[in-house]
Amino acid sequence: MTPVSPLQTFRYGTWVFDIDRAQIILEEQPRAVVPTPVADWVTAYHLNLLTPDDEGEPWCPVFGPDQSHFDAGHAMHTDLGKPVIIATMQFDGNPALLLIDGIHRMYRAMTEGRSTLPAHVLTVAETTEVRDH
Repeated sequence: MTPVSPLQTFRYGTWVFDIDRAQIILEEQPRAVVPTPVADWVTAYHLNLLTPDDEGEPWCPVFGPDQSHFDAGHAMHTDLGKPVIIATMQFDGNPALLLIDGIHRMYRAMTEGRSTLPAHVLTVAETTEVRDH
């Protein structure tokens, strides 16, 4: 029997996004890669507060990884050519973007001074499909 690889997910509050399903959607429905600004995501996810040696001051972000759940060493070996995945949600009729795959790549891009990373953006319908309610 072949072992099943663990499901890759992203948690935001009570929502869990199925990254494996998002990747299948992107394979089945290819789309253009768009640049996404690293600085915007660094700010939103407080990536500048993470330290590479896990010795930073303890803190609990409202949004994004905390020091205990982030592996800076792993981040520095990620593939910056692989597009990150951005979900599109809708609140009060307005779109809201959420980075659901690529936080480690964003951290590496920040440390290397990159201004953008390639991204795939899911539609609202696709985001609903990959989000557990």
